[in-house]
Amino acid sequence: MSNWIGFGSDSWVYGNDPEHQSLSRMYIYSFYWSTLTLTTIGETPWPVIDVEYIFVVIDFLIGVLIFATIVGNVGSMITNMNQTRSEFQHKMDGVKKYMEFRKVNKSLEKRVIKWFDYLWRYKQSIDEDQVLSYLPDRLKAEIAIHVHLETLKRIELFKDCEPGLLVELVLKLRLIVFSPGDFVCRKGDIGREMYIVKSGQLKVVSENGSRVFAKLAEGSVFGEISILNIAGNRNGNRRTANIQSIGYSDIFVLSKYDLWQALTEYPGAKASLMERGRVLLEKNRLLDSELEKRQQREQEDIEDRIVRVESNVDTLQTRLARLMAEFSSAQMKLKRRLSRMERHTGASPYQSPPSMLGEDSLLPPRRSKSAVPSNRATRIHGNNTGNHGNNSGSHSNNTLKPEPATTYTEVEVIKPSYAYREGKLQTAKSAFTKFKKHSLSRPESDA
Repeated sequence: MSNWIGFGSDSWVYGNDPEHQSLSRMYIYSFYWSTLTLTTIGETPWPVIDVEYIFVVIDFLIGVLIFATIVGNVGSMITNMNQTRSEFQHKMDGVKKYMEFRKVNKSLEKRVIKWFDYLWRYKQSIDEDQVLSYLPDRLKAEIAIHVHLETLKRIELFKDCEPGLLVELVLKLRLIVFSPGDFVCRKGDIGREMYIVKSGQLKVVSENGSRVFAKLAEGSVFGEISILNIAGNRNGNRRTANIQSIGYSDIFVLSKYDLWQALTEYPGAKASLMERGRVLLEKNRLLDSELEKRQQREQEDIEDRIVRVESNVDTLQTRLARLMAEFSSAQMKLKRRLSRMERHTGASPYQSPPSMLGEDSLLPPRRSKSAVPSNRATRIHGNNTGNHGNNSGSHSNNTLKPEPATTYTEVEVIKPSYAYREGKLQTAKSAFTKFKKHSLSRPESDA
């Protein structure tokens, strides 16, 4: 722009002095002016002519847009970098508040805070299940195989197993972090999991923890025999040692339920694992042959009982189905017979058709006995005053003869339907009204 307008033509353009003619000075001055303009800081020379004003305005607008874009991107980067830390800190603060509310002692609180620091320092705060939940099962399985399969192959019990079984077991492994001094298992506990040491060190100690019998390093496996339920094991499914974490230890855990669920689909691998576990027990002199035979017989008895129970259940279900079919057939036959009788005799006024009554139509109608006393006469007495005649001046009272009494005997009345009762009631009301009108309208007779 200075070259187009002319060097040194006014105070805004680049000067025409000899000391300003070197290439390095021209470049540095132009970069300085551009920085002041784009960042909108500092004082720049005032433009003189209209073209210079237009150029400066355009430079300011471009500088504002670029500066806002750079600042916004840098802020987003910083926010994203601190988001994970903020979420982790929020969880940690929640645990601190809970311990403070429950008045947890300081030593335990310190251990909890150190455990959180270890998780953050070694990137263990990431929830693997949540991260991998967005992937399809196939890719999730491939990642798990790539990460954990080599660890699982180190176990002597699972050597030369079917690849499908190893894949199933790899997907069921869970990672647990143990703090220094935590007991992974204690002697006499029921064995529900087996453990694979990913990192860290463990030690086998006595009951009070004073003596150390052995140390377990990365790749060590323990607890695999107790989850197989091998017949003849002298220790049963109980733990035989106290294992304590020396420092922070990352351990893979495989539960008994997950193992047996996977073995149901691989019966050959199940038999192979049981045999290998039996060999390991014999090597460690923990297999009792007499106990093995007795437990096998008990297991066979239990299996036979289960088979018999299942057979009895199937038989009962078959009989129940047959009875239900017979009952439905008898019900349909009875309904057809009732319908046929109604067609031949006409619709009964005492009850609705069976199709309208539902299941109660199959039951006999309720009968109630009502007795009305017999020899009950209705008498109408009246005083009839005759006309006074010439020959006789006496009054005579004529008594009406009683109407023949209607005799009601004890009868069995079938309980009528609601419509039928309403019709009879209306009929009785109209008959009584007519009788009343007739009685009041009869003329008096002379004696």
